[in-house]
Amino acid sequence: MKNGKLISAQIGCGAFAEGQDFPNFAKNPKVEIKWCCDISLERAKEMSAKHGIAKATADLNEAINDPEVDMIKVCTSHEAHLPIIEAAAAKGKHIFCEKPMAIEQEEAYKIIKAVRKGGVKLCVDLNRRMAPSMQALKKSWLAHKANPMHQPWRYMEVERDQFPEEKLTHFLINIQDESSSYRLVHLDPMHGGGLIIGESVHWLDLACWFFAPQLPVKIQAWGSTRLSHGINIVFSGGDTATIIFSSCGSFDYPKEMYEVTSNAALFRNKFFVENEYFGIPDMKTELFPLQHDPFSDAGIEGGISGYMKKSRKLMEGSENSKNVWGAFCVDKGHENMLNSFVDAILEDKPSPCDEIDGLVSTYLAKRAITSIELGQPLPVPLEHVRPAIVC
Repeated sequence: MKNGKLISAQIGCGAFAEGQDFPNFAKNPKVEIKWCCDISLERAKEMSAKHGIAKATADLNEAINDPEVDMIKVCTSHEAHLPIIEAAAAKGKHIFCEKPMAIEQEEAYKIIKAVRKGGVKLCVDLNRRMAPSMQALKKSWLAHKANPMHQPWRYMEVERDQFPEEKLTHFLINIQDESSSYRLVHLDPMHGGGLIIGESVHWLDLACWFFAPQLPVKIQAWGSTRLSHGINIVFSGGDTATIIFSSCGSFDYPKEMYEVTSNAALFRNKFFVENEYFGIPDMKTELFPLQHDPFSDAGIEGGISGYMKKSRKLMEGSENSKNVWGAFCVDKGHENMLNSFVDAILEDKPSPCDEIDGLVSTYLAKRAITSIELGQPLPVPLEHVRPAIVC
């Protein structure tokens, strides 16, 4: 630490780092980036100058070997995570890693071994679990489970005890994406691994976090192992999550919608800006601010209606939204994840999304791919999601 702050090194200075990492680190008074590291020295220098960061290098060992550095942020292509994490852990550096933690199960095991042997903390930026709106949705669902309350006008054909399956919760995760926005590296099996590995780990992790301490016990998937697909997960208590991922959609409408049905109630999240609750007396719609909002004069009512108005304003006169897309974004939990991990390091608390969480999301993604290839459901053995790793 230096001047009471954790010192960090940014490994990978691409578009995501520019849009999320640098702004989020700058807003946290407990941490400071000292190094910009990228395979392109020119890019590292550009980001260093733009964000007022002291050092720039194309050699990650310069940053990792710096005794002042307490932690690193890994924001590289997926296949590069393992050697970077192993090198950092061996030097006693804490690690904040972009998803997926690994693209193969064996890589995940090696990462777990490395961070435990090095005695460091690791956090995987599977950020949806830290989105304020998702935290609120889970809190409301848990409150309803603990003390169910229903609208007085609830339709009931006959008074009777519930069947066991009526007591279960179902979590629907609906993703509609626009495939023309993908760089081909994300679909390359040697680099990105396809969308199940590169993207659906987000929602596999979200489902596991939502239903914890239940563990996944069965998975079935269908569709393409590279692009559009569906995944159903059964948890140990009988609750289920279903991910529907279409890459044939349009950014003219928000990408992500979530619905939880449980004990005669519906909990709905609209792209992280609005939560609706149905079937529970006196539950009010909750609105959540954007993470970045340069259009404060548009969509002042907030929620999904406000988001759509801001989105329309963003796109006015644009020929290709790639040129303007990063101008504003909803709060998907990136900032909360960083802040929580910094606090975990400083206060010696558990990581908000640790190496086991990273393993489980990768393992479930690989299991989903195998399910598609075989055309059948597959068990999720306990030993693969709670492994015994000897350091």
